[in-house]
Amino acid sequence: MSHYKAKGISIITALLLTVVITNCVSAQNPVAKAYTDSNFVEFGSPAKYSIAVKVKGAQKVEFPVFHKEIVPELEVLRGPELDTVYNTDLTVSIINSYYITSFKDSSFTIPQMPVLVNGEMLRTDSVNITFTLLQNIDSTFYAAIDTTKALKIFDIVEVKNTPFTFEEFWHRFGRLIIIILIAMLVAAAITYFIIRKLKNKPIIPIAKPKEPAHITAYRLLDKLKGSKLWQQGRVKDFYSILTEILKNYITDRYNCSVIENTSEETLDELKQFLSSKDENYKNFKTLLDTADFVKFAKFEPRPDENDFALSVAYQFVDSTKLIPEITTQPPSTRPMVPPPFESNDTIINNNIDSTQIDSTVDISNQSVINNDTSFDAGISINNNTDN
Repeated sequence: MSHYKAKGISIITALLLTVVITNCVSAQNPVAKAYTDSNFVEFGSPAKYSIAVKVKGAQKVEFPVFHKEIVPELEVLRGPELDTVYNTDLTVSIINSYYITSFKDSSFTIPQMPVLVNGEMLRTDSVNITFTLLQNIDSTFYAAIDTTKALKIFDIVEVKNTPFTFEEFWHRFGRLIIIILIAMLVAAAITYFIIRKLKNKPIIPIAKPKEPAHITAYRLLDKLKGSKLWQQGRVKDFYSILTEILKNYITDRYNCSVIENTSEETLDELKQFLSSKDENYKNFKTLLDTADFVKFAKFEPRPDENDFALSVAYQFVDSTKLIPEITTQPPSTRPMVPPPFESNDTIINNNIDSTQIDSTVDISNQSVINNDTSFDAGISINNNTDN
């Protein structure tokens, strides 16, 4: 009997030694796992994602590092936070935690994460987590959850203000804005059409022909003359406006820009069109010199010099203006034969020959043309005389 009792004790002792040795061997092999404090979280609320490594003794552990997101649309709020737990089996659990959240009603799978222990790579299990509205979860789901393990009580989280982005604004109001803009364009087009019709104007405005440069210059010079600036003591304003009128005239007349040029640059540009020995060029140069003295050297010209400057401006425009060519019809070489005399009875009876009627019409038209030609020539002569 004692033999069987000793044999049983030895068997039990061997089993105990096997268990202890197995535990020691397993404890020497590091283990990595990942988990979250909750599998279902209301979107926008934080959840804790942790990676834990169980090692024995002083071993170097390297965890993966996350910055903004773990996976797309699964954001990192803060972390990492390291924690160390000493176990009763003489092992150490090193835990690396992140607080994560998502603003999308969706389920996410966090893939296996690599962890280095003394240069040896371990991989955690993948973790599933769902962010959703809590009222969307069926009550049977809560009944199946062990609240002592799956759910933990957290402090009240403050309301977070998320920025109102342009994408969100356009998603809400973009279609309405496009409809309003189209309606405004249609209303504006209809209003424009009605106004043009009521005013008896064409729908598309016809551009007016540009006024000749010398006509514009004459009008502005007349206005300057009527303002009597230098008589009021505003000599500087008088010469500034006078030179500006002439520079604008040169720009339009010769198609060259001298508005921003100095007096010397303007004269150099004008040499392309007028000879420096021309009397108009010399008078214009004298006018610019006088204007520079008045504007920059506070020169006070005499009244007759002011009148001379204005007359020089008129003469310069008059002598350089572009006169369109007038084509006149040459006089007819056909002999002017008076129509034959006929009695009134013949006219009443409509017996006039058709050739005679044509010659009569041609003669009358020719006389009108000759009269118009002589009238136009009279206008041009009178204009030259006035100028």
